[in-house]
Amino acid sequence: MRSSTFYIVFSAILLVYLLANVYILQRIQKLVPHHYKIFTAAFISILAISFLAGRILERYTVCAASDFLIWIGALWLGIFIYLFFGFIIADSIQGIVNLFTKTTNLQKVAYSIVIVASIIISFAGYINARTPHVKEITIHIDKPSSIKNLRIAYASDIHLGSIIANSRLQKLVMLINSAKPDLIIFGGDILDEDIKPVIENNLGELLVKLKAPYGVIAVPGNHEYIGGIDNAVNYITNHNIKVLRDDIFTIGDIQIIGRDDRMKPAFTGQNRLPIDNLLKKVNIKKPVIVIDHQPIAISKTAIFPVDMLLSGHSHHGQLFPFNYITAKLYEISWGYKIIHNTHVYVSSGYGTWGPPMRTNSLSEIVIFNITFK
Repeated sequence: MRSSTFYIVFSAILLVYLLANVYILQRIQKLVPHHYKIFTAAFISILAISFLAGRILERYTVCAASDFLIWIGALWLGIFIYLFFGFIIADSIQGIVNLFTKTTNLQKVAYSIVIVASIIISFAGYINARTPHVKEITIHIDKPSSIKNLRIAYASDIHLGSIIANSRLQKLVMLINSAKPDLIIFGGDILDEDIKPVIENNLGELLVKLKAPYGVIAVPGNHEYIGGIDNAVNYITNHNIKVLRDDIFTIGDIQIIGRDDRMKPAFTGQNRLPIDNLLKKVNIKKPVIVIDHQPIAISKTAIFPVDMLLSGHSHHGQLFPFNYITAKLYEISWGYKIIHNTHVYVSSGYGTWGPPMRTNSLSEIVIFNITFK
């Protein structure tokens, strides 16, 4: 059950979003002839509410209408962000100019440039998000193992649903299988939110095509909890993926700890197990890999005898300039770093949430070539 805090935060965000849309509409209206103003207001209003309306409709039925609303709403969210920041910059410049001279022509030109630039940036971000990259990283773990080499394919934040559907998942499966990994790991948020479009599009049929000698494992993310953790885990598990919720998966003497998501208390009233409790269940003299969806308190985890820590969640902000926010929120927003002898990687994710665009990061799959002592 969702906590009251969730609804309060959601309501506050929704109010700010709607007010920002009003601000955008007022600026666009300055460029629109008088007899088109009502049409423009109606059009922007529909765009503003379509994503939420589509999500609500999707919970009752997955249909062409729900898909259409989600898609146009998601595209608007991306354009909206750049219109909002662009108009703020234009208004600031106009304010400075007004200190010296009065002109309306500059304002109209600036608003026109903002609209065109926002569309171009959003389109480029859409293309970028649909172009996944495969990155290879070689890591040595200085602990003895009977298995000397392990090749892991790692992807996080796929967000399967109405937007990330068959073609995008098919591409993911093809790229991972082409890399010929020994093990496949998903770092949370396999599903977007509601499971209905995943079932409707039969995306599980593609998930079972993933191939690796040691199988496919995953941890839940916050979106599995938002959409309904039990249904999400059941669906994922029924399609040949082992979901670790404070569980341990072993490959010989290599121990992989999959942590439940930090959202668990908010939705179930139960806490996940602390990392030190989980470590008591493994042999710390042998390799220990931890999967934890949200990259929070990385250094605190790295203090323990953890050899490798895999996370995701941040999307590295997904859209500029939100990467600066995630860089402040998380010790690592995206990429690889060694902390206290722990190899840490935070993925920018494979899919997207909300706007189907990436303007400051890549859609990625990471291949780890790990050697042991």
